[in-house]
Amino acid sequence: MNNKTFLYTTLGILAALLLASSSVSAQTYTVGGTMVVVLASEPTTVDPLTLSWNAGFVGAQLFNSLLTYDENLQLKPSLATKWSVNAAEGTYTFELRTDVKWHDGKPFTPEDVKFAFENIISKYDVFGASYFKNTTVEIRGNTVIIKPKDFLPGIQIGLFASSDTVIYPKHILEGQDFLKSEFRTTSPIGTGPFKMKTWVKGSYMELVRNEDYFNKPKPYLERIVIRFVKEPAAIIAGLQRGELHYIFRGVPFEAYSTLKASPNLRVIPHPRPPYVSALWMNLGNKYLADVNVRQAMAYAINRTDIALKATQGISPPVQYMVDPTIVPPSPTLTIYNYDKAKANQILDSAGYSKGADGMRFKLELMTRTGEPDEQLWATLVKDYLADIGIDVSIKTVDFATFLSLQTKLQYDMCTIKYWISPIWLYQLFSTEWIGKGSFTNNFQYSNKEVDALFARWLKETDPQAQVKILQQIEDYISRDLPELVLYEVRWLNVINNDFQGEGMPVGKWVFADSLENIYSVSAQKTPITTTPQTTTMPAATTTVTSTVTITQAAPTQTVTVTQTAATATTTVTTTRAVTSTITTTEVQTDITSTGIAAVVGIIIGAAVATAVARRGRKSAA
Repeated sequence: MNNKTFLYTTLGILAALLLASSSVSAQTYTVGGTMVVVLASEPTTVDPLTLSWNAGFVGAQLFNSLLTYDENLQLKPSLATKWSVNAAEGTYTFELRTDVKWHDGKPFTPEDVKFAFENIISKYDVFGASYFKNTTVEIRGNTVIIKPKDFLPGIQIGLFASSDTVIYPKHILEGQDFLKSEFRTTSPIGTGPFKMKTWVKGSYMELVRNEDYFNKPKPYLERIVIRFVKEPAAIIAGLQRGELHYIFRGVPFEAYSTLKASPNLRVIPHPRPPYVSALWMNLGNKYLADVNVRQAMAYAINRTDIALKATQGISPPVQYMVDPTIVPPSPTLTIYNYDKAKANQILDSAGYSKGADGMRFKLELMTRTGEPDEQLWATLVKDYLADIGIDVSIKTVDFATFLSLQTKLQYDMCTIKYWISPIWLYQLFSTEWIGKGSFTNNFQYSNKEVDALFARWLKETDPQAQVKILQQIEDYISRDLPELVLYEVRWLNVINNDFQGEGMPVGKWVFADSLENIYSVSAQKTPITTTPQTTTMPAATTTVTSTVTITQAAPTQTVTVTQTAATATTTVTTTRAVTSTITTTEVQTDITSTGIAAVVGIIIGAAVATAVARRGRKSAA
């Protein structure tokens, strides 16, 4: 087969695959059905500005941002139809949709975007108060030009597609005290796929389909009932009986085998979104202020044992603090292996003598309801620290109280799960973020060298340089230990087989994903045959890569196709390169649920490589 024939053949196959993929994505479904979603902890508000996971999920059904993400985590339009970035001016320009209505029927306008950024996002959002501080918005017809005081595109462009920048209605909120308004609780008005109908505090919320939603014919569900159920036994029984349909957080790991055996359920342990479970410490406590105490505790705790017992071996023990898919753990990270003798020696040398009862001092460990693994490992930590003479008492509170006490710095230690993206690293460990709300630097940790590194990272545009800076920050934190990371979180996503659709049960972010693509199988006019999904836990690192490098005397193109099995994504990137060899790495991939994406990626690589090679030979001739 000559090059021209090969190129046309591969492009023909690619076109057929894309058409097949398009026909699947264009499928529409009959509207109907009620999905019952379980939240193990009731939110205090429905706006996502606090970044709590439960409010974020509800807010994702009610509100929209200017942009959103597709299933491959690439930016795509939402309330905006197109956008551009002007680095010279430090601005972002968005052209807005003209067919959007608020839930009360009023039209969505550029004035709403201006009001939201200038009056709410830049003042009250956990991220927005910093990254969009003193933002101004200029309106030109149906276009808005957003200009933050500090232009930080590496952070800000992603936030435009997040729940941190949902747009709020000017015609309702102007003149109100936003933090005290009923809008945040019982009377939210958004542009999202569902509308708030009822919130019975302590029991449930009822959301109903937004018939004027701009992304028609979605949503497909008629109703979403969100029930607040704290007791794991009640959650498990409800899932098995089919009374509860979906939960993404709050199922105890010991229920994995039981639920997986249920023929009406799909159960998927998944490391998305990327979280770790950790012990956080308030350095304002006189004992925890001493790094010797924190390091002794790090040696006293057996992470392998804790991960095994708290998660039934589903989650692996780790000690990194940043998502390793973005920032590989630093080779000089300080690692603390279980060593009880060393822990005692550190405390003895630091002058913390044991009393007659064998204890050196007392600390309180705060944990929360709705997180069975945290409650379990809290007792394990209590036992491990007792072995080195630290007397720990455990206090269990609901999530709202947990956030309140942590924000007020009224705790010694607490159990936690948190998102380990670089932006969180900055908010958790930068001096600038001490005591600025939930999930900010409530350790009261401050290190001038770390702050200087963060300042460099915020302005750095080279991704590789950013990685090196973040690794240095990790090194400092691993020595200073304001927290003890215990294990990677593998979330148990459980979904009733009657509910299908893109992003279910493991979506883009899960905690902030809309259910607009989900449909009820039993509500369809044309029967849909479904097969219960057989799943296995994704490996921590499973990557299959095909690299085709075509070279010639002048700079040429490098085409890289990467298939990552753990996250079922395929990316195709092109860069400029100068080299003098042709390298091909064979692809071995299983065409299963990610088959089309993998084949498309491989064909694109082959087609582009062939075309470039042919052009190279022609130039050389």
